[in-house]
Amino acid sequence: MLLSPPTQVRLFVVDRQPLIAAALSQLFDAVDDIKVVGTAQDASPGMLASVCPDVIMLSHDHGVTDICGMITVAKEAVPTAKICVISCHEHPELLQLVLDAGADGYSIKDVKPSELLAAISTIASGTMFVDPRVGGFLLRQRGVYGRKANTTKYLSTREIDVVKLIANGMSNKEISSALDLSEKTIKNHVSRIFEKLSITSRTQAVVHAIKTGIA
Repeated sequence: MLLSPPTQVRLFVVDRQPLIAAALSQLFDAVDDIKVVGTAQDASPGMLASVCPDVIMLSHDHGVTDICGMITVAKEAVPTAKICVISCHEHPELLQLVLDAGADGYSIKDVKPSELLAAISTIASGTMFVDPRVGGFLLRQRGVYGRKANTTKYLSTREIDVVKLIANGMSNKEISSALDLSEKTIKNHVSRIFEKLSITSRTQAVVHAIKTGIA
């Protein structure tokens, strides 16, 4: 029996700078499972609807109102599309605004190309992606460390501590140092956290912490 070829993620890139849009397009075109179906300087509803992308990448440099408006336009043009905002800002307030506006992911522009590709694949699969650095800022900004969440009944006190530090962008080695535990013990904690929360990545742990206010 013949196997169907893997489905490509149809990506549309919006960036006000044509050179950046072209560079991003070239990056994604080099990947077998991503197909760039268009680039533009603005999120034109007609253009987006005509190519019906799976993921729309919206580049953001300035103007909170502009990016939220672009998300709205993109969602209305292609309701099934996932929205990924790629920004030069690490402001937690901006992250919260774009998530509230309907974005499915938020990445900082200084990530490695491989990390950006992974973010797009994650978002296309239906899982929210948030850069851990910004996720940690948002947690601190919202002051959630002092609040109790319903999910605490599923996690031990130590596991909650580990989730907090993951949300701050810390590696297992850094967490082991901060908690004065072996790195192997931290790895075991992380594995149990993933199992209890039914997640598979540290990014998902950050998103979970943001949504639930783990303390």
